[in-house]
Amino acid sequence: MIAPKTLLRVAGLRKLFPIRKGFWKKTVGHVRAVDGIDFHIDEGETLGLVGESGCGKTTTARCILRAIEPTAGEIFVRAADGAEIEMGRLRPSQLRALRREMQMIFQDPFTSLNPRMTLLDLVGEPLLVHGLRSRREREERVADLLRRVGLRPEYMRGSRTPSAAVSGSASGSRGRWPCIRAWWSPTSRSRRSTSRSKHRC
Repeated sequence: MIAPKTLLRVAGLRKLFPIRKGFWKKTVGHVRAVDGIDFHIDEGETLGLVGESGCGKTTTARCILRAIEPTAGEIFVRAADGAEIEMGRLRPSQLRALRREMQMIFQDPFTSLNPRMTLLDLVGEPLLVHGLRSRREREERVADLLRRVGLRPEYMRGSRTPSAAVSGSASGSRGRWPCIRAWWSPTSRSRRSTSRSKHRC
């Protein structure tokens, strides 16, 4: 159970990666990437995970979002409708619906953009994944999102590269505000809110 104002509670989170050797790839040990983390985040708060490279910060975030499956532990999330959800019990279809309220912000967003794709395809792909099948509706939605971050809708198509189009605007306002964000960079968007506490790896 989580308190009414708590958006996320993590209890006993563990993630072990097997060490395999030999021709048959026999497991001879485990790397303890995350070993027993407990914390909670209330509405309006920011929690910073601080530690050296390789201490498990990214693995923790990926486990919380179920980008990878944790070895053990409990993860409770409060959805936008107020429902309390245990992430580990969700079926793939339920997890996909909940991911509309979650967001990953990578340390270098420009390397996350495929230069072979147009902005319409890059921004519209998540809309397609989450059920917006009509291409015309996706185009309208993408155009609206581009306007919100100060870009012209005509950037959706043509030879302009995604990096050039979003340069200077990638850190601007966003099209929607998810309940939970996982930030890979320790300084990414840190100005948007004041950190309540820091959890050192």
